Amino acid sequence: MFVPVDDYIDYDDPLWAGERDYAYNYYSIQGRPYVIVYDNTYDNIVVYNRRVMNELGYEDPAELFYNDEWTWDVFYEMCVDFTDPDEDMYALDGWYYSLALMHSCGESIVTYNTETQQFESNIDSPAIERAASLLYDLSKNSCLYPVWDHGWSTREGNGIKQGLRLFYFGYSTIIWGTVDVISTNWGDVTEGEVMFVPLPRDDDVDGNYYTESIPTGYAIIQGAKNPEGVALLAACMRFKVVDPTVVSLDRRQLEETYLWTEEMLDMYDTCYALSTASNVIVTYGEGYGDKLYTVTDALERFAVQSDASTWASLKEAYGEQVEYWVEKLNEDVASYDPYSASGYAGG
Repeated sequence: MFVPVDDYIDYDDPLWAGERDYAYNYYSIQGRPYVIVYDNTYDNIVVYNRRVMNELGYEDPAELFYNDEWTWDVFYEMCVDFTDPDEDMYALDGWYYSLALMHSCGESIVTYNTETQQFESNIDSPAIERAASLLYDLSKNSCLYPVWDHGWSTREGNGIKQGLRLFYFGYSTIIWGTVDVISTNWGDVTEGEVMFVPLPRDDDVDGNYYTESIPTGYAIIQGAKNPEGVALLAACMRFKVVDPTVVSLDRRQLEETYLWTEEMLDMYDTCYALSTASNVIVTYGEGYGDKLYTVTDALERFAVQSDASTWASLKEAYGEQVEYWVEKLNEDVASYDPYSASGYAGG
């Protein structure tokens, strides 16, 4: 479907400094990059209402984070204490908390070893098992909004402002709406009610906060009529990322149009820095191929189901499939020829 991009951009050009290693490490085959990465961003943040937190007597997650105390244990205690199904109060809602908390351990079900250039199964990782146990306990304590009882729909922002839900995991853009919309659903922006933090960290590991790094950029399809135009557009987008004047304009929009507070802007910078750190999580989702993705998705989103399973039972159900499809993926990558028109030797 796609062609290498090194015929159209030069990752050694200073414009692309900071993205070259990322592109060649994670988005190349046989040494040829397939994505023009002009920026990275973070995947999930934890949104909450500061007024609600204060009324409940909980410590502000942002303050906990800056004091390096925003951990799974603190997060879990808040969730369990808050939840009261009889009052329609559930700590977590949405589609991403399961995936996000699994990745917050610093690992993923399938990892890409940039040194061996091989995909590896990580299903036996103790860190992943701890993350799965956290989610299992949250499920058994009814902390998860029962989307299965509501036509498999979430409440989006509704509930955070009213104190019916404690946290929402989602992309940062979820709170980039107009002031009226955000204030209605999430909390009064003008009063500083809306705030967010990175994912909580595992108490038992290296002390780092982890997030999944999401590349923003372009691929060029096979047979594209204007690949040079794609490269030029990508260069313009990259310029927007690195030029201080453009960056300041984007920041002013958040501050003056969306009325973000200085604390929100600082936290945005903090989360962005995590997405470009050396210890980020990189996953490929549907890029694994439909067979492997179906399995990894079931493992990483298991807590959204109506009856969460133990990690032991999940490993028993899916472990062999992960190993098999990872092996097949490595075989496909190894046989791919980026210099052949079809991508495969003789094909």
